[in-house]
Amino acid sequence: MSEYLSFKRFITPGFIMVIYLLGALGVTLLSIALMLSGGIYIVYGVIMLIFGNLFWRVVCEYMVVQFRIYDEIVMLNRRMGGGPMPTVAPAAPAQPAAPATPTCPTCGSPLRYIQQYQRWYCDREQKYV
Repeated sequence: MSEYLSFKRFITPGFIMVIYLLGALGVTLLSIALMLSGGIYIVYGVIMLIFGNLFWRVVCEYMVVQFRIYDEIVMLNRRMGGGPMPTVAPAAPAQPAAPATPTCPTCGSPLRYIQQYQRWYCDREQKYV
């Protein structure tokens, strides 16, 4: 019972066939009613009889496919020994790491990395390298 209350087990797939049959019956009866109206409605009724039932079948098959995909995913998860899906915190954007401290090519003093400009600066010569 707890599986039904927590929506881990669905009851809808069992009803889809009944829903399909009722919908197909409704589309067929409406198509026949249109054809009996006469005139241009005969053509509309034939089109609705063919394409209406075809469309209704596609809609119901789509619903069945959604439940089957869910069942396959659950089965694969169990087969792989997995439990509930873990929640993952979003990763913080990576900051570019400053390279090892180099020396100034002209005076030989250590350079300072300026994060704002992402460049090395020589304090002795007061210039970017």
